Amino acid sequence: MAVISVWRRRVGLPPVSVILAVTAAGVATLPLLAVLVLAVTGSGADGYLQHLASTRLPGYAANTVLVLVTAAAGAALIGTGLGWLIARTRFPGRSIFEWALALPLAMPAYIAAYGWLDLTLAAGPLGALPTVRGWWGAGVIFAVTLYPYVYLLTRDAFLRQPPHLEEAARALGRSGASAFLTIALPAARPAIAAGLALVAMEALADYGAVIHLGAPTLTVGVLRAWSGAGSLADAARLAVMIVAIALVLTTLERAGRSRARTAGQRSQPNRTALGPGAALLAIIACLTPLLLALVAPLARLAWHALHSEPARNVWNSSLNSISLAAVTACLAALFGLASAYALRSGGRFAAFPVRTAMLGYAAPGAVAAVGVLAVLGTLQSGLDRAAGGIFPVLLTGTVLALVFAYLTRFAAAAIGPCEAALGRIPPSLDEASHLAGAGPVRRFVQIHWPLASGGILAAALIVFVEVLKELPATMILRPFNFDTLAVVAHNYASDERLGQSALPALVLVALALPAMAIVARQAIAPKRIEVR
Repeated sequence: MAVISVWRRRVGLPPVSVILAVTAAGVATLPLLAVLVLAVTGSGADGYLQHLASTRLPGYAANTVLVLVTAAAGAALIGTGLGWLIARTRFPGRSIFEWALALPLAMPAYIAAYGWLDLTLAAGPLGALPTVRGWWGAGVIFAVTLYPYVYLLTRDAFLRQPPHLEEAARALGRSGASAFLTIALPAARPAIAAGLALVAMEALADYGAVIHLGAPTLTVGVLRAWSGAGSLADAARLAVMIVAIALVLTTLERAGRSRARTAGQRSQPNRTALGPGAALLAIIACLTPLLLALVAPLARLAWHALHSEPARNVWNSSLNSISLAAVTACLAALFGLASAYALRSGGRFAAFPVRTAMLGYAAPGAVAAVGVLAVLGTLQSGLDRAAGGIFPVLLTGTVLALVFAYLTRFAAAAIGPCEAALGRIPPSLDEASHLAGAGPVRRFVQIHWPLASGGILAAALIVFVEVLKELPATMILRPFNFDTLAVVAHNYASDERLGQSALPALVLVALALPAMAIVARQAIAPKRIEVR
């Protein structure tokens, strides 16, 4: 009791926040640990990995590298250029493009791949262009759908840079391009690196786009080991390779984001007003990625939806997708809020589980699914033995398993926004409320929630969109006869019935776009709390 009393006096919060933070860490890391243990101790299919190593594995590895490099190069070019354009110039429509340029994150890469492959086939309306397929096609698709990660971080980095540095360079005779290359761009490199790490992690986790475009990566190998060879252990061994790459990318992302945060406070630079010609070019530069990522593929899918027999079970699949996304978003926001409160305490015991929980984002959906199968399978076996036979409840292949896998991947995505939202509330407000006799609940309701609700809502919406888009984990873990929009769209596209795939794909994007618009506007809004 004395420890709890000291905790409450110091933090102003009940220790339940740390308990929930530890729970979040367990949810995120237990499947990863299970994958590692299974890879070391599990019994795989006889000779499968040796056969894979001599046949398909080199191709999987080569495609993975080529796709990641292409996606990173394209996203760096698009995201950095747009970040600087929005942060440092003025032109008609800039305030709209500032948040709209983040909307491609609502577009699953596999849906963009469906549209663009059909557009550029020989019989398609853009058949004169090179067909978007193979590793380069997948890389381009990832670049145009994932560049907002780079754009949002570099825009923030350019806003943090003192504008007088470039102005001084120009006063000394440097051209605008020279000042950008020698001053602004080097200062933004940590933010660019952090954004590219996120792009690479998302591309590494993808299954639908690379399989549709004929560029199977290591993630495809994991699903084929599980579904084709029936070997969970061999799938785990391939998953370890993916996790190792993802952990390196996560480390780079955190290091880059940390350096970017220390670069200074956001400022309002004196934006350069562009003349009519330059403004037109800026508008075209902003419209082009939106056209490539959203307008063109969605227009093609809409055409197919109007000229084809509609897919069956779209209504039930929509309800399944919305319910799974909503439940996971609420749980992730709860974990994120508890983790943010635990970090607010400043104690090492509180910070460790939170940082551990954030490792879960390094697990692609296929890897998280393999880990969840291993965890729940072991738990099922233990319950069967304890029950003296067959335990009446099957844990794998259930909605519980799906939510478990989603939280493993996306709980970390909710921690960052919640931490940032609470971090903007000065401790002096907590101290003042404590002196006024406000307890933890009243302090949360009357002070913290009004000031931090935007960040908490953004955290929930980010997870909502990510769950809507998630494909490989859903394919592995979904219950029998339980489809989501992503699975229905993928199954029809895999059978080369793009007309039937179009409607569920369009509904999925229609559900994700409003949520992403709210998140985007929240991301670009000034985040400052004045205390007088």
